[in-house]
Amino acid sequence: MKRSGAERFLDADRYASYLQTVQGRLRTDLGWINLRTFLPAPAAGLRALDVGGGTGSLALRLAESGFEVVLLDSSEPMLDLARREADARRTSGSISFRLGDAAHLSGLFDPSSFHVAVCHNLLEYMEDPPAVLRGLADLLKQEPKSVVSLLVRNRWGEVLRAAVREQDTLEAKAVLAADTVQDSLYGEPVRVFDPAVARSIVEQAGLEPLAVRGVRVASDYRECPVANEEAYSRLVELELLLGAQPQFAAVARYSQIIARPRSG
Repeated sequence: MKRSGAERFLDADRYASYLQTVQGRLRTDLGWINLRTFLPAPAAGLRALDVGGGTGSLALRLAESGFEVVLLDSSEPMLDLARREADARRTSGSISFRLGDAAHLSGLFDPSSFHVAVCHNLLEYMEDPPAVLRGLADLLKQEPKSVVSLLVRNRWGEVLRAAVREQDTLEAKAVLAADTVQDSLYGEPVRVFDPAVARSIVEQAGLEPLAVRGVRVASDYRECPVANEEAYSRLVELELLLGAQPQFAAVARYSQIIARPRSG
């Protein structure tokens, strides 16, 4: 890949601004709602790790749900924004902020340290995604209630976006076999994943998939004017309905896999 995550995301304000757009909000909200169903019931001592969590959009929600959260990111500007938001939402006492590289998880945390692990939009930027996921799986407690959520960019969603939204037939054909696509926010290459390959990586890491969801099924292929929160809620409702159905999840912009440690 061209640059490390830390170098790419030094402009944290640009990323934070993106998360306030309809597309950015949908990515965060849909990923969170899909995960929330599988979280263990609130209890003292539950720990969660948000790997590559950036400005903390998911870490904050985990903290507000009663978890002791570690937010790991390789960008200090991202962590600074997350700290400020945690202070504003009075969750800083439940979150610790760690500067570090997800490629070296075993050197940062003890095995079996967390009940929940979140890895959203990170593997696209890593040199060795399977190794990162194996490292993450080792950090999960071997308990039935433990769960990990993975969100990656879907190759088939990128093909449709090029063909339908951009009306670029050459790009659509190229993405069918490309290893990377150009990220619209930073203008640099990011990895894409076939959903079947993403599932295979999860299974090879010793994890058992519980659910596969599509994130942003329709919203990336049409104009999405959202006049108010009521309209946004209707859009979220539609996206959740479509994303839960395999035929639509297969062409979503992102693939989300929720898994647990394999028993035995």
